[in-house]
Amino acid sequence: MMVDHIVQGSCDTFHIPNQSIGITFYNELKRKNHEKIALIDNEEISYGKLCKTSINLASQLIKLGLKKGDVVSIVSQNNWKYLAATISGFYIGAKINFLNHDYTSGELKHFFTICPPNLIFCSKKSCNNILFLRNEGLLPEHIILFDEDETEYLTFDELVKIDSDFYPVEVQPETDIAIIPTSSGTTGLPKCVLLTHANLRVPLIHFGDRNFLDFKEDDVTIGNLPFFHIWGNMIALTSVFYGIKLIIIPKFRPEVYLKTIEDYKIETLFTVPPLLIFLAKSPLVSFYDISSVKDVICAAAVITKELEEMVKDRLGLKAVRQLYGMTEASLGITMSPTKSEKVASVGKVLPTNKIKVCDIETQEALGPHKIGELRAKGGGLMVGYLSNKNATMEAFDNEGYLRTGDLGYYDEENFFYIVDRLKDIIKFKGFQISPAELENLLIQHPAVKDAAVIGIPDEVAGEVAMAFVVKQPDKNVTEKELVCFVNENVCAQKRLYGGVRFIDEIPKTSSGKIWRLKLREIV
Repeated sequence: MMVDHIVQGSCDTFHIPNQSIGITFYNELKRKNHEKIALIDNEEISYGKLCKTSINLASQLIKLGLKKGDVVSIVSQNNWKYLAATISGFYIGAKINFLNHDYTSGELKHFFTICPPNLIFCSKKSCNNILFLRNEGLLPEHIILFDEDETEYLTFDELVKIDSDFYPVEVQPETDIAIIPTSSGTTGLPKCVLLTHANLRVPLIHFGDRNFLDFKEDDVTIGNLPFFHIWGNMIALTSVFYGIKLIIIPKFRPEVYLKTIEDYKIETLFTVPPLLIFLAKSPLVSFYDISSVKDVICAAAVITKELEEMVKDRLGLKAVRQLYGMTEASLGITMSPTKSEKVASVGKVLPTNKIKVCDIETQEALGPHKIGELRAKGGGLMVGYLSNKNATMEAFDNEGYLRTGDLGYYDEENFFYIVDRLKDIIKFKGFQISPAELENLLIQHPAVKDAAVIGIPDEVAGEVAMAFVVKQPDKNVTEKELVCFVNENVCAQKRLYGGVRFIDEIPKTSSGKIWRLKLREIV
C-alpha cells in the first residue's frame, strides 16, 4: 500500500503477544514436543533439554546476583549454549550484549567501557583477550566458560546441573532493552544498538509470514552465520521459535557446509554475498548433491544482478531472494516475497514497516523510479544508541524515520532497489567496518601525519579496507609496517586487505571532511 509516496507493509495481524520476549520463548519451549530435536551441534539437543537448560541457567544467574536490567555479554563462536544463554537472559530480563569473538582486547575494552557487563559468557578462544583486561577494572565478578576447562572460572555445564523452577520476569516491552548488538551506524566508531522486547517481536513476525518465508515444522536449516551478527542471531532464534531444526556450524568450512546440505536435504539457505560467490564459483560444489536447495536468501549487503544470475543458473533456482535491513531496525526492512522472480530487487516492505524515499536536497518523499535516501519506520526500530545521544538524534529524521544512508528507489509494483550508499561504512563479508576507527588508529603511528580509509570492491568480500596515508616530514614507514600495525590492533574483519597508498595530501571538503569520492577516483 502507498499513501503520499510512503510505501507500507501489511498490518500487524500476527498472534504473537507484545510482552517479554522471555515469556514468549518460555511458553513456546514449554509447548513444543520435548522429544523433538531443536539443535544439532556435535550432539542432538532436544526441545526438552533446551527448555530445561535455559530454566536451570536462569535460576542460577539469579543466584549469582543478576537482576532485571543487568548486562550479560556473550563473546563466543556459534554453539548451542550461546542460544541457551541468550534465552535465559531473556527470562531474567537482562540486556544481552553480543560481541564479535574475534575482537582484540583493545576492541573489547571499547565496548566494555560503553556497555559494562555484569556477567560474561565466553568461549575458551575469546577468554584470553577478555582476561587481558583484568587490571582495567572493566571485568565483572563472574565469567562463565562455554567450554569445559580446568579453570578458576565457572563453566556453563556446572551451572545447569541443578534442576530448578523458574518463570520469566515481567518487563515493559516497549521500553525495556532485550539485546544490545553492535553496529557502526552511518559514521564514526562502532555503536551499541538498543533493541527492546517489543522490537524483537518484529523479526518473529517477519519469519512467520508465509508471504516471505514458507517454513514447515519439520524443515532444517544451517546456523553458520555468526550469532553475534543480527542476521545470524535472528535466524537462530526464530528457527528455535518456529520448530525449525538448526544445524550449528561454529566456523564456515566449505566441505562441512556442503556435506550438511547434502545429508540433511536442506531446502532453504540463509546467506551473505561471500557465501553466494562460493556457491557460484567453487569447484567443490560439484562434488556434493545439493539439489535439495529450493530457496536462497541473502542479506548483510546488496548483491549484484550478475552474482544473482550465476547462483540461479548453477543451483537451478527461479530466483535468489534478498533481505534488506539494518541492526538498527531489528534486521528486516524489505524482503523479496516467496514467489518473486524480480532480479536485483531487495523486495517489498515487510509487515509493520513503512518506507519513504527522500530527495537528498529537499527531503521530500519521492514517487516511483526516483532515486533518494531510503528511510524506514516500524515496530523494529531501535530505541537508540547506548550513551550516544547525538548519534541517536542524527539517525532519525523529524518524522521519526530511520535514515538508512542507502540510496535507492521503488518501481510501480512497490519493489525496492538499492543503487548506492550515502554512508561511508565498509561492508566486509556482511560485517560493518568504520573508516574512522581505522583512521584514528593509523594516526596514532608516529610516522603518520594524516590518514583516510575507504572500501574498495573485492569479489569475495564485497569490500575491503584500503588506507591512504600522508607521512610525517622526515619520517619513513613502509606499507608492510602500517598494515602490520593495524592488523595487530583490530580483529580479522577490519584489517587493511586493500593495502596502503602513500599520498601527499588527503583531499578534503571545504568543511574539513575527507573527500572519499576523490580517493575512489584515485583508485
